[in-house]
Amino acid sequence: MWRTCLNNSTTERRLSQSKESRALARRSVIAGIVCVPLVSALGDTGDSRMLPVVTTNLPSFWDQKYMLGDWGGVRSRLADMGVTFDFNDIGDLQTDVSGSQEHRFIYFGRFRSSADIDFNKLADFDGEFFISAICQYGQNLSADYLHVNTLTSSIAGVQSERIDQLWYQQGLFNERFKVKVGQIVAVDEFGATDFFDLLFNDELGYAPNPLFYAKQPYSPVGKPGAIVWSDLSVVTPGLYAKAGIYATYNNPYYPDGWGINYYDQFNHGYGGSFEIGYQEQNTLYDGVYKLGINANNLPVYYNLYSGKQLRGDFTAYGLAEKTVYHPTSADGNLESKKGLDLLLEFVGAPDDRNPLQYEVIAGARYTGLIPGRDQDKIGVGFIYSENSTAASEAYNAVNGHGLGGETTVEFDYQFNPTPWCSLQLDNQIIVDPGGDETRSTITVIGLRTIFRF
Repeated sequence: MWRTCLNNSTTERRLSQSKESRALARRSVIAGIVCVPLVSALGDTGDSRMLPVVTTNLPSFWDQKYMLGDWGGVRSRLADMGVTFDFNDIGDLQTDVSGSQEHRFIYFGRFRSSADIDFNKLADFDGEFFISAICQYGQNLSADYLHVNTLTSSIAGVQSERIDQLWYQQGLFNERFKVKVGQIVAVDEFGATDFFDLLFNDELGYAPNPLFYAKQPYSPVGKPGAIVWSDLSVVTPGLYAKAGIYATYNNPYYPDGWGINYYDQFNHGYGGSFEIGYQEQNTLYDGVYKLGINANNLPVYYNLYSGKQLRGDFTAYGLAEKTVYHPTSADGNLESKKGLDLLLEFVGAPDDRNPLQYEVIAGARYTGLIPGRDQDKIGVGFIYSENSTAASEAYNAVNGHGLGGETTVEFDYQFNPTPWCSLQLDNQIIVDPGGDETRSTITVIGLRTIFRF
């Protein structure tokens, strides 16, 4: 596979079978890391705002929000105080059914636990604390076997167990500014899409590949940093700007496997990001528009053809997400939880040191299209990735012909039998895999399961 996107590096040593078994067992340990200290600290506060346990009209097992329920009312009482927990397991079962490569049938899973404290509710001041941990396990189909420009799974990466994010955010000057400090995931803040709830491919369901070239911290390998957000509504309502600075690594899983060994985190260089955006106001059809840039000055880049060492890199992006349609109910009101959302994003990067010169993605998501299935979602996505000049020249030197662009089309249907379970069917068709027009088209089919505990 051409790309050097860090969370899918094929040079990472695979974990042994025994470690994979231990990784599955550690999911409960990671959940305990996040949950136990907070429950111990907050569950017996005696705060008068804690609501009494509700014992009537409880939802059935199939209707409750989480598989494990409300913990006897503790979960709801903590949520009313501003303390929320989330535990979920996402699994992608995928197989490639066409193409000249050897066909495989693989599974990759990610268990994530997180806790969030909203101090507006808990202590009447504008602050927030967040921590999340992950356990990743299984095989990465596209990164390890398909040799294509995209990742067919948005969760697939390196097998690991680690703290993902650990930060505190403080609002200042009546919410005109917000400062976030700690272990952050910069990709989530600068360039990621909002279609992660449906689209399967990493470009559509998380972030386009070229964003990673600037070595931003990404999930699940957050790094120390700070992000400042500013409300620019004095210029026009809905306008904002934000900037970030963070530690960078050529190998983001360094220096430790748990993600909390901070002593050496600040000795390997820094990266930065800036974004200006606009959130539509006073409308039934939400829309957000963003322009941003990510950059660093690290001496870790090389011309892919000549091998000449280069310093620094940057990526620039533009993103638009817009709700364009809501159906009308029988009483004539718009059904705001149903409708059609659209996505368009462009990302570009210098073509002398990066595998891709640019990438264009587009997506559509419709919620509640089928009568009686109000929560189900149907999606379609399109990705075009153009290989860089240097990558094409390097490929030509070995294979006798250069590289062009790769096109991927994706189709998804998500079925939600209960609030705590989703089943998602996926089909991806990859034309000119890796930008090599001599390769045959690859078809990947998959099933995603999501369980919320």
